[in-house]
Amino acid sequence: MTGTPHIRGELDDSAYAELRSIAARELGRERRDHTLRPTDLVHEAWLRLEGSRSEPAPPLRLWAARTMRQVLVDHARRRSALRRDAGRRAELEDDAPGVERDQQLFDLDAALLELARLAPELAAIVELLHFGGCTVEEAARELQTSPRTVKRRWRLAKAWLHREIADDHDA
Repeated sequence: MTGTPHIRGELDDSAYAELRSIAARELGRERRDHTLRPTDLVHEAWLRLEGSRSEPAPPLRLWAARTMRQVLVDHARRRSALRRDAGRRAELEDDAPGVERDQQLFDLDAALLELARLAPELAAIVELLHFGGCTVEEAARELQTSPRTVKRRWRLAKAWLHREIADDHDA
């Protein structure tokens, strides 16, 4: 979102449209029977921002990608808890629609949190390119770096995430 360096206060129409676009793209990766809609995701993310007024605001797209990912992970965790609470047997849970996608989301989220701890600039690139729907050039503008640097760090981040997730599955 060029021209909107930080998000605070009221959303203007263009910012809201951009957030809905990011939310729709994110939900497009989810299972077909997902209960959240793009508007729900935008509103939940906005409520979380309102609750964190004391923290400095990141660029809009980075904030949106990060917050919407957190909302989706929290939603998947609640869904998993409901399945367990319903008393389903473990064999049935593994076959339930969305269980595999939820696990992939949990794995990616855990790996991305670890990457953010080790190399925040790499995690920001993943969030912008994968979750935020940015082009390399847009991510470079958001992070105030060159497209070449973003491409190089994107390759490094993807390799690290693939290795981290594969190592978790092998363990």
